[in-house]
Amino acid sequence: MSTSTGWWNDLFQGLALDLWERAVPEQTTQAEADFLFGALNVSAGAKVLDVPCGNGRLSLALAGRGLRMTGVDLAGEYVERARARAAEKGLQAEFHQRDMRDLPWERAFDAAYCFGNSFSYFDDAGNAAFLRAVARALKPGATFVLDTGLTAESIFPHFVANTWMQFGPVWFLAQREYDATRGVLRADYTFLRDGTAETRSAFYRVCCLREVLALCEQAGFVEPRAFSSLDRQPFVLGSPRLLLLAKRKEK
Repeated sequence: MSTSTGWWNDLFQGLALDLWERAVPEQTTQAEADFLFGALNVSAGAKVLDVPCGNGRLSLALAGRGLRMTGVDLAGEYVERARARAAEKGLQAEFHQRDMRDLPWERAFDAAYCFGNSFSYFDDAGNAAFLRAVARALKPGATFVLDTGLTAESIFPHFVANTWMQFGPVWFLAQREYDATRGVLRADYTFLRDGTAETRSAFYRVCCLREVLALCEQAGFVEPRAFSSLDRQPFVLGSPRLLLLAKRKEK
């Protein structure tokens, strides 16, 4: 197994895009936007970075609360959808197609966040490069929120090898196996709709919280706080997700 094959270049296209569009209810998007607005410690007019932004669901929700949003994602179709929705709603949000490790800004944003499981796409060097890029893009003292459900503490107490799910007309099969020697979770995905099937494979680097904290510290983040839910319950063994809040060093 490897996390350096660039598999993410192929995952987000076709039926996969349609599935992820349907996977998150609007109620969840609004609840996450409410959490982020408070956790990022910002007010209307603040410049906030969403990386990677996917189809812009959270960027648009936060722009609707008066934030000036910038979203970055590698999937060109998602970026185009986000731009079209922002223009349609007249929101202050811009979207860029680029690798999440390659951010051109320096001390430009009042806050940033990474939602979903994208942090685990890369190997340790790639994850470190992403965190450094975010740190460079933030103003000193700015808050960063990292969300992932792929820590060791979240996965292994409730590990399920195979799952079937349905989102509207799209069926989704995930088959998982873990390579303990590399700390990599392989997931083989099958997407089905109207007799059409598409398959993709993903390779996620599984870190424990301690490793994530070390990478954040090396990138220049301080004062970390780890939660497991939007209502800020503590992160413990078996928590379904990690919500890590940290600040960019002042100097």
